[in-house]
Amino acid sequence: MANEDLQSEIEILRKQLEEFKRERESQQAAATPETGEQPESVSVSGANEPSGSEELIAQFRDLLDSIDKDIKDTKPTTLLIVFALGVLVGRL
Repeated sequence: MANEDLQSEIEILRKQLEEFKRERESQQAAATPETGEQPESVSVSGANEPSGSEELIAQFRDLLDSIDKDIKDTKPTTLLIVFALGVLVGRL
């Protein structure tokens, strides 16, 4: 049960991330002039390197994938024990 809750939370976070990405892209599209020119936000280090936000999104996605894999590989009893210990420590 805890595994399903965590997986659903990960999916919700992924959907929110995609929504934020679409909003940012739509804001950038609205901010660019309609003359067909590219925005002048080309980085000094090179055009093929990802921008800071794209890199952050990629790292966040990798983190979510890693957490998802760890949760799938963990036994349900271990997850329940960790949850119970968290409840006990929280009550102290």
